[in-house]
Amino acid sequence: MIKLIALDIDGTLLDDRGCIPQINKEFLKIAAQKHKVRIVLCTGRGASAFKIAKDLELPCSLISANGVYVFENPNFPPIIKNYLTEAQKKALIGFLDNNHFEIDYYIVLGYEQDFQMIYKKRTNYDSYFLSFVNGRKQFKPTYPAEKLSKFLEYPISHIGIVGKYEKLKEIKEILKTLELNCNIILYYASDNKEYAFLEVLSKDASKEKALLQFMSYINISPENLMSIGDNFNDVGMFKISGISVAVANAPEEVKKAAKFVTSRTNNEGAVAEAIERFIIKRDG
Repeated sequence: MIKLIALDIDGTLLDDRGCIPQINKEFLKIAAQKHKVRIVLCTGRGASAFKIAKDLELPCSLISANGVYVFENPNFPPIIKNYLTEAQKKALIGFLDNNHFEIDYYIVLGYEQDFQMIYKKRTNYDSYFLSFVNGRKQFKPTYPAEKLSKFLEYPISHIGIVGKYEKLKEIKEILKTLELNCNIILYYASDNKEYAFLEVLSKDASKEKALLQFMSYINISPENLMSIGDNFNDVGMFKISGISVAVANAPEEVKKAAKFVTSRTNNEGAVAEAIERFIIKRDG
């Protein structure tokens, strides 16, 4: 019996326009109100995730920034914060500031500093990165700095790099050689599969680890969890779920990791399809 839905946002809950299809809203409402299923949004998004939670128009919890934060209620402070350690922050920022990869990278300060994002000041930025920056400025303070090391005194949720997917694959392997006991995740940009995000987080920060922490907090077992996603950072939560669902628009590698693949894409109400099959029809 499903008691909790762990729901990715971009490419899963949202359509390609960045909106929640009405059919998804309707079926989530049925799941929550008629079948008493809890909903937790699990996303790589930071500050912008709160608007999506509000747009859902249903009580929900939130796991944001790929597992850095767990909010039982998005209107209140997080119940869990998984920040980078002092040693990790210093080593990673020093490494990036002192190397010349010709990439766009940034840090995000903690909840206590209102999720400020500071990105490395460069002469030439990639156009996709600028689009990402301009979008984030709508939600939280976002600005450049010559040296990111001057922010080491503050909690840092994660360090991110934005660029072409193939280049970031190479940088991920380089970062692994630093042996800092971090979680390093690489996933496609939802709106342009040529690009990707490479994020370095606490070893305790991932969608699946945060989900396990949250389920322990609310006393729900993994066999009562259904996870729905579309990207590489969703595969971990697939592995711990009683039912795992990849949407039709997911990459083939992600589909292979799930127990079920929807026939509908994110534009067609894939979330509603999963709820109908595994909650409504099973419960009757």
